[in-house]
Amino acid sequence: MRSGIERFLGGAAATVLGTGYLPIAPGTVGSLLSALSVYLLDTLPGGRMIALGLLPPVMAVGFLGSAAGHRMWGGDPSRVNVDEFAGCWLACMASPPEWGLAGLAAAFALFRLFDILKPWPVCRFDRMEGAAGILLDDLAAGVMAGIPLLAFHLLRHG
Repeated sequence: MRSGIERFLGGAAATVLGTGYLPIAPGTVGSLLSALSVYLLDTLPGGRMIALGLLPPVMAVGFLGSAAGHRMWGGDPSRVNVDEFAGCWLACMASPPEWGLAGLAAAFALFRLFDILKPWPVCRFDRMEGAAGILLDDLAAGVMAGIPLLAFHLLRHG
């Protein structure tokens, strides 16, 4: 039996501080909060390096929150949106900082597109059970969103 504090912290992580309980588009809200967080970090000196350094902890919280949500509610409930937060953060890391808000908006839009449509390999991870399945499909969508962003940047700047 988990303590009340463990359930509270697990629920807060799983739902990105309660935003997963929103009745409409909790995954989109989690993704938007992620992109906005990266944008705010980008306004700081060395902010993108900070955001990049936060990627492993964001992914760890994504896994722990997904595990907590799976334990509390089973399956892959829509209120668990920490996975979208982590996947969008990963996509945002592929947007060059000099692109500013427009680049982060592109990362957000591409991430949501791949997360919703679930092309291969996203759909493969989506069929996995447990916390890994909850998180890995969103990380795959984040990687897929990052590929065209990086390709476009490389084509423009060789």
